Amino acid sequence: MSDLDLDLDEIERNLSVTARSIPTETQEYDSVRAQLERESFPRFIAWLGPRGLPKGADVKRQLEDDARAVVGQLAKGWNPRPTPEDVEWVARRIALDIGGAGPLQQFLDDPAVSEIMVNGPAEVLVERNGKIVRTEVRFRDAQHLTHIIRKIAERMERRIDFSSPTLDGRMEDGSRVHAVLPPIALNGPILTIRKYGAIYNQLEDLIACGTICPEMAFYLGAAVKARLNIAIGGPSASGKTTTLNVLATQVPDFERLVTIEELAELDFTRSHNHVVRLQARTTNTEGSGEVTVRQLVREALRMRADRIVVGEARSAEMIDVLQAMRCGHDGSMTTIHASSPEDLIERAVTISLFGNIGFSELSLHRMVVDALDVAVILSRFADGTRKMTHIVEPYLDAEKKTCFNEVFTFDHEGYDSDGRPLGQWRWVNETRFGERFRRMGISLPEAALGPLQ
Repeated sequence: MSDLDLDLDEIERNLSVTARSIPTETQEYDSVRAQLERESFPRFIAWLGPRGLPKGADVKRQLEDDARAVVGQLAKGWNPRPTPEDVEWVARRIALDIGGAGPLQQFLDDPAVSEIMVNGPAEVLVERNGKIVRTEVRFRDAQHLTHIIRKIAERMERRIDFSSPTLDGRMEDGSRVHAVLPPIALNGPILTIRKYGAIYNQLEDLIACGTICPEMAFYLGAAVKARLNIAIGGPSASGKTTTLNVLATQVPDFERLVTIEELAELDFTRSHNHVVRLQARTTNTEGSGEVTVRQLVREALRMRADRIVVGEARSAEMIDVLQAMRCGHDGSMTTIHASSPEDLIERAVTISLFGNIGFSELSLHRMVVDALDVAVILSRFADGTRKMTHIVEPYLDAEKKTCFNEVFTFDHEGYDSDGRPLGQWRWVNETRFGERFRRMGISLPEAALGPLQ
């Protein structure tokens, strides 16, 4: 053995730390099928134009049959002649382009897919069962992808083109769509579709999927019934809107709810019959007609709302939400992009400054803490699962300093061999609103401080 001491186990451990994944080569679209599709599509549109779309229940099959006839006729003049499999494949793609969302239709129809991410014509990824995976789906070229994006935009009565290269809208089923075209997008047209997910009707659904534990559900239900102001924080796709929808089921059905959103995602009509839904509007093609969330919050104050629910506070409207919470609209709720209770407070202060009302940052900080009774934080873990990691009650002490009464927390201890998060919830402290709950006839289980099963 030489002076060089070799420990192969240590080398392997170091190698696992420094290892990195190398992107796989992009799979190209089959050239023969691409050319056949490129030439067949406009000819099929020209053939279909005078006839119109087929009628009846099985439109997709009829479109495929018609497309197959046109593609097959065109393929006869090719040398070498495309195979029957090529003709069949191109016919199906043409039918999907006309009657659906092209190659993305299969993911829109798949209930296990929650998000579709298209990074240019040659890269399509989906989130399936909480995990992001790369698919073999490809678009023919950038023009093909742009055509699908514009078709989706037309169905939403929106437009996207060179002069207005971004799109933000909602499909008929509630799925949220965002798209960006070149020159803003450097690697081709970008499309993201967040599908309208599974419908959770009650707190028990969140318990069943492992997002919260029963003790937390009891507390949250009591907080809503006691008209505490609640802010739900978390990163993107952590389940903030889903949780807000579920918490709304705890609001007494005789109360008048006004919901305000940039894009309508909240739906309280399943649990209430006294809901007013408002949606902001962007500028039209002439650059006018914009209605902001802040304007809608002010309108809601004149609608005799018992509670105001803002889908997401992200700008100057936060100051109006805080005013509503402090001036008679107890029990109002909103969501904020934040990763911790402290971050939620600071984020609320920062976006309140956009209101430019002349308050100092310190005054706004105290206003935020005074207005919010409960701050809830959700997290999305590596395996795609969502968990409520914090429920805290922010308050100002005698010296006007911000304090947090942490009621529940999730102690994350890492991941198991299958990538599932390890840890447990803890009941840390009793609520500060115990007397308020009792006064309103709301009973909570006796605080079982410590780890929860």
